[in-house]
Amino acid sequence: MKNTSGKPRSVHALAHAMVKGAGVRMTRQRRAVLEVIVAACDHPTAALIYERTRQAHGNISLATVYNCLDTMVEAGIINQLNFDNGPSRYCANFEPHVHLLDDESQQVVDVQLRPGVKLEDVFTLPEGARICRMDACLHGIIPTIPQQASPTRERTGA
Repeated sequence: MKNTSGKPRSVHALAHAMVKGAGVRMTRQRRAVLEVIVAACDHPTAALIYERTRQAHGNISLATVYNCLDTMVEAGIINQLNFDNGPSRYCANFEPHVHLLDDESQQVVDVQLRPGVKLEDVFTLPEGARICRMDACLHGIIPTIPQQASPTRERTGA
């Protein structure tokens, strides 16, 4: 994400802005959990968020992580994703997109709409309906592509 100057925002600044904008009181634990989610590009589960938060920020309980996640989902700071009977995953991407779930590896990636395409152009909606948000999951196989370091991963150590 970029700020008004067009420069990438730090994960710390983005986490603070997201929490402040949602009207949720900033706590050390919420900041730590949110920073882990914002830095992630793999739609982590609560268990992964717990492990990553402990590694990056020190001692935190699993119950605290779940409480932080519940509060941030309720406040609209993050998305909670539920695929079939698997554990919930979390995503901080609020751009219109769907998720592609690899049926073999359980990897999840964001799939963006093509530039210029509106959701209303993709679906045949009932007369007068409008889309407020979208939760969609495509199932398939994601080809194995060698991992390349992204600028976000290099910058955050994720």
